[in-house]
Amino acid sequence: MNSFWKRKQKAVTTAIAGAILLSGCSGIPLMSEVKETKGYSQAQTMILVATERNRYESLYTNKIWDVKMEENGPDFEEYLLEQIKLFLEELKTVTLLAKEQGVTLSSAEREKVERLAEDYYSQLTSEDLSYIKADKEDVLFMYEEYCLANKMVTEVTKDMDLEISDSEAKVITIQQIEVWNQETAQTVWAKTQEEGADFASIAKEYSLNPDLERKLGRGEDDKGLEEAAFALKEGEISQVIPVGQSYYIVKCLDDYDPEATQERKNKLVISKKDQIFREIYNEFAEKNPVVFEEEMWDSIQFSPDDKSDTENFFQLYKEYFPE
Repeated sequence: MNSFWKRKQKAVTTAIAGAILLSGCSGIPLMSEVKETKGYSQAQTMILVATERNRYESLYTNKIWDVKMEENGPDFEEYLLEQIKLFLEELKTVTLLAKEQGVTLSSAEREKVERLAEDYYSQLTSEDLSYIKADKEDVLFMYEEYCLANKMVTEVTKDMDLEISDSEAKVITIQQIEVWNQETAQTVWAKTQEEGADFASIAKEYSLNPDLERKLGRGEDDKGLEEAAFALKEGEISQVIPVGQSYYIVKCLDDYDPEATQERKNKLVISKKDQIFREIYNEFAEKNPVVFEEEMWDSIQFSPDDKSDTENFFQLYKEYFPE
């Protein structure tokens, strides 16, 4: 799976779907005239609505729907429905872009999607079907859309130069002491230089920030602090580092964490893909807006009388199409 839908999953409150990263290359031609495209039908939409509604109820009970996202803001039910709508708009846009570029599912992929749709549909209870009101064709269509969107991203990004160096991705582990005036900082620094000094113990005694140990990558903190920290070798202690209204003293515990560096490298690749494609996606989306019938969304409400409990639409997809 790619990361765009993973990000949307978090936006939909860490759940909606598995994962596409909208990525691409600047050579993709875009349509010049605006074309409106209708969104998904209510039955197709309800497959995702049921998935997310039931997943959240299983975690938090139906009390979650009345929780306010912010003072005078929407409740959680309204918020989640809006996020699902945005997700579906983006899903439709990616599939439109795929069709524009001639990206289609292979016969083998279609066969797998058909088996997947049959598997999912066979697990729906009578209560699920009553709530969703979708048939096998609706399920198949939504899985085809989701699979096509994933393939679109894979095809577009496969030849991109996404090389990230170890130096750029490097992660170190540090301990830090934070104080609020320079005089105290110099006093504490002098203590760290005494023979046999225990930096961690000094940090616990003097640091205003209780988070004494952390991993650090470039671009994640104040530039001055980073430069000082990355210049250290394992076991070395920095001079006093002014950062805003605070002063820091840093000790390097590990000047290269290979696992954390690889994890960060993966994240930087995802970010690079997203940045490249987002410009293309936004232009395409502007010229090819997806519209839903507002009456349909107004009619979708979560009721304790609905006994549907299906929540594995995306999980089942990942079983058939693992990363």
